[in-house]
Amino acid sequence: MVDAAGRRTAWIVGVAVVVVALVAGIGVWQYAARNARIVAEGVTLSAGMTFPDCLPKMALAVYGTSDDVVVGQTVRNPTRWPVTVISSDPEVFRFEALSDDPADDTTVSSADGAAPADASGQVVLPPGREVTMWIVDPQRGSVQDSSSVWYEFDEVPVTLRTLGVERESSVRLPGTLYVGGGKDGDQLGAALQEACGA
Repeated sequence: MVDAAGRRTAWIVGVAVVVVALVAGIGVWQYAARNARIVAEGVTLSAGMTFPDCLPKMALAVYGTSDDVVVGQTVRNPTRWPVTVISSDPEVFRFEALSDDPADDTTVSSADGAAPADASGQVVLPPGREVTMWIVDPQRGSVQDSSSVWYEFDEVPVTLRTLGVERESSVRLPGTLYVGGGKDGDQLGAALQEACGA
């Protein structure tokens, strides 16, 4: 009888340990998956207007209303797990394919001033790796030709998927992208330079 009771106690303790370990493992998995993130840092490529020296460099880029907006920004996965990044609008926010060579991660280039044709709305980023995210005409469909209307973009809405868990998120840009002013970038830059000299 004592042996049977001892075995039953050992079995119950063993099952309890397995259940506690399983619950703890699920909790750690959920925590890791929910804390996945992508950061925009490093290299920015923009053909927007040049800032006059009298203005602070707070903006990522500035474009006039009639300019074609194309900005390349590297984004990095700082977490310990691969993260799939899915664009909320693949026409506007696109990702280059991951390079085979990690040394190319911080290279942002455009042969013709446009996003590469093979850029897509989704990319899988391994831990510590970077790719270029292209922002193309984010103001499309809402532009008013007025000198007082400005559109500001400081984050990119995305869906992140890691460890089987998917959630809505955003990538905060390292500065604000401004589009507007009712002019093209050259006219806008000249007007700001003139205002700085006044």
